Amino acid sequence: MFRTALAPAAVRRTALAARSRNFHTSPAASKSATEKVAEVADKVNKSVGRTLASAIEKGEEATESTKQAIGTTATKAKETSNETASKAKEASNVAAQKANQTTAGAREGAKDFKHDVQKEARK
Repeated sequence: MFRTALAPAAVRRTALAARSRNFHTSPAASKSATEKVAEVADKVNKSVGRTLASAIEKGEEATESTKQAIGTTATKAKETSNETASKAKEASNVAAQKANQTTAGAREGAKDFKHDVQKEARK
């Protein structure tokens, strides 16, 4: 080793070249296990992120459509309620008028009956 250090630079390069072994490397083989794991984890993370983002978007769309459906249903229910209330009020008014007519008819009938009784009593 001491001789190599003192030897001229050209000799040292030749000695080093003779001792080193050349390996054929590919891009996949040049990555360490840690780098490979990190790369796979990154791909999985991005894939999961895209899937979750898609699921969140679908959930938001479902929420919006539900809100719209509820709003439409509430509006229809309110309209139906108003129609039912107006029909009930109208029916109540009709019943009240009929009750008044019946009362008036009963009074008139009682008056006529009293008048007929008085006529018969005079005879």
